[in-house]
Amino acid sequence: MLLAGLSCPVSGVMQYLFFLRSNWRFVSFGVFLTMLSSFGQTFYVALYGADIRAEFDLSNGGFGAVFSLASIAAAAALIWIGKYIDRVDLRLYTLASLTALFAGLALLGLSGSFVVFCLAIFVVRFCGQGLCIHIASTSMARYFGQDRGKALSVSGLGLAGGEAILPIASVVLIASYGWRDAWLVTAAVFLLLALVLVPGFLRGQSQRHANYLERQGEAAARGGAGRSWTRKEVLQDRGYHAAMVLLLAFPYIATGIFFHQAFIAEAKGWELEQLAQGFIVLAVMKVMTSLLLGPLVDRVGASRLVPATCLPMIGALVALIVSDSPIVPFVYLGLFGVGIGMLQPIMSAMLAERYGLTNLGAIRAMTTAAVVLSAAAAPATVGWMLDAGVSVEWMAAGFLAYTVPAALLAFRVLWSESRTRQI
Repeated sequence: MLLAGLSCPVSGVMQYLFFLRSNWRFVSFGVFLTMLSSFGQTFYVALYGADIRAEFDLSNGGFGAVFSLASIAAAAALIWIGKYIDRVDLRLYTLASLTALFAGLALLGLSGSFVVFCLAIFVVRFCGQGLCIHIASTSMARYFGQDRGKALSVSGLGLAGGEAILPIASVVLIASYGWRDAWLVTAAVFLLLALVLVPGFLRGQSQRHANYLERQGEAAARGGAGRSWTRKEVLQDRGYHAAMVLLLAFPYIATGIFFHQAFIAEAKGWELEQLAQGFIVLAVMKVMTSLLLGPLVDRVGASRLVPATCLPMIGALVALIVSDSPIVPFVYLGLFGVGIGMLQPIMSAMLAERYGLTNLGAIRAMTTAAVVLSAAAAPATVGWMLDAGVSVEWMAAGFLAYTVPAALLAFRVLWSESRTRQI
């Protein structure tokens, strides 16, 4: 029995080892791009919040409004720019995106006026959180077929690496050189890394793309390629809407709770140090979940796993409702880590499975824009609820009242479809 219990994780490790031995170069491209996305993520920009507010005489609400508006504008731009990854050579698309990202980082350090600062925040959000994640996820999903889940899971580790390394490095740089020079030093260092690493990671892209086109042609000739959907057709698919009703809940709820974590800690009687330690648990659980999930996505299929993404979030919300115990920060943040580890590979793989690869970039850009808009709406609306006197427990109960029916809807639609296809 002991050997049987160990066989699954051992088998998973071996699958990853064999996969990475053959594909380490291109998968490293995905890891590096997701790490670069850190520069546009909320956790990274927030590190400079106090200095930025002081420099431009912004209140907390004013800085939050700039950030939210930049996020909304970035989501809108992604719908338009994101589709071109289906038509433009990956190397050229990546070069243009990273050039704009590093220009945005430098512009933040050099911004002498509020207007230039706002433009720089938009560029960093759009090219960092938007395009870098978009490029990594689309390329991993497109060029890996049976190993798509593993590729997406491993590439997602780049963001975890950014979360672990960049905050410490940025705090040291800000203390040593000031916030403006910290942005400039960061831009210079990662520009040099990109110039050295990315061409090597993308070596053989012409042959890789030719092999992809050949596989698509052979599958079409056999009648097994499936239909390649357009964005308009996807928007008419009830399965897409059932999945998104659930999947969009997570970025909204997680962003709202994370953004107002200090208020929640005060209301619950927790020390901020407990929350900081809880985020370590979140990071560990996210990495472990993502790695364990990759082979399962390849074996079972991402669409059938979509309803399961609600389970960690439900557990986290229940923990917030029922207890003020000092152990709860570790429980609910750990469960959020599991949910985040599930969400990214499942959502990206689902889009490739259901809608084909021809227009994957356009479809994923549309979906990512919806996720960004969901997250962008959270800080203000959750803040209004808390300002209106809604308790943390009742707020979590409201989130739960939405999540459970959304999960049941996704389960009913997606699992009924999978049974029909099997028949």
